[in-house]
Amino acid sequence: MTKFSSPRLLRAAVGLAAVGAFALAPVAAHADNTDADGTLLPGGLALAAPSISTFSQALTGLTQVVPAQVGAWSVTDATGSNDGYSVTVAASSPTVNGVVADAGTDPSLQLTPTTATRAPDNPAQTGPVAADGPQTLTPTPTTIDNAAAGTGQGEWDFAADPMGTANLAIVIPGDASAGAYSSTLTFTTSTPVS
Repeated sequence: MTKFSSPRLLRAAVGLAAVGAFALAPVAAHADNTDADGTLLPGGLALAAPSISTFSQALTGLTQVVPAQVGAWSVTDATGSNDGYSVTVAASSPTVNGVVADAGTDPSLQLTPTTATRAPDNPAQTGPVAADGPQTLTPTPTTIDNAAAGTGQGEWDFAADPMGTANLAIVIPGDASAGAYSSTLTFTTSTPVS
């Protein structure tokens, strides 16, 4: 046993022994929980329609197909419903100089749907599926893309036609009148095709 000659030294030794005992004692963990609560409100089903390039074409007296490039567009399902949707396109009856051509000689339009790619930060794995081949556009809506229930969530982008490619074909009959051509394409979202 060690002898301490000074009471002060004795108190210091006892104090160090007490601190050392606490240093070796396990510290009990303490946890407390708090919740991060909130409400996820449904967003909408939105569509940004593409631009269509203008064209100029000389009439030849023969039926011809005039290509027009389709710009970039997108569809966004932020509803949170997972119900799916379809994208349809209707084309107004084409006019030349503001007059609809006679029955049987109407110019027509054919759109070849393209494949969608998911937007950055969209984790969804399955998007809308493009219809196969060229789709003839009329005043009655034609489905060009379909997202079945459980697919198509988030934003899906459709790239603009690359240079040299045109996914819209405008059929001009051989007996068409010369003048200003016009047709309005209306892109709409609706319930998915079964």
